Amino acid sequence: MAIPNPYKSYRENSVTTACPEELVVLMYRGLEKYIKQGQIFIKEKNYEKANEALLKAQDIVSELMLSLDMDIEMSGQLYSLYDFVLDCLREANVKKEDAKLKDALVIVTGLKEAWEGALVNIRQIKYGK
Repeated sequence: MAIPNPYKSYRENSVTTACPEELVVLMYRGLEKYIKQGQIFIKEKNYEKANEALLKAQDIVSELMLSLDMDIEMSGQLYSLYDFVLDCLREANVKKEDAKLKDALVIVTGLKEAWEGALVNIRQIKYGK
């Protein structure tokens, strides 16, 4: 009988019970992580691992793009940012150069921090925390 992995259980549970705002923050954190991994692997010339990390990052950006409600004006602006980030990720992956990853990371980190701040405000409003 296999011993359950408590970290995996916790992670799965935190995703399935997260509110939409928390899911967005989790996606940005994952995106940031995979971009940083891509940078490391490119510097190490481990192009197979860089490709894996950057494909995961591209998948997250694509999912963020699909989740936008285009009836909201700000969604068009976010879509443009996501499209730019996606182009940076693709170019970095094809050329195996991390300069474009730096550009993408600046945007992703800024968006992640904004969503984390919004999540704090939402929790304060909802739960008084």
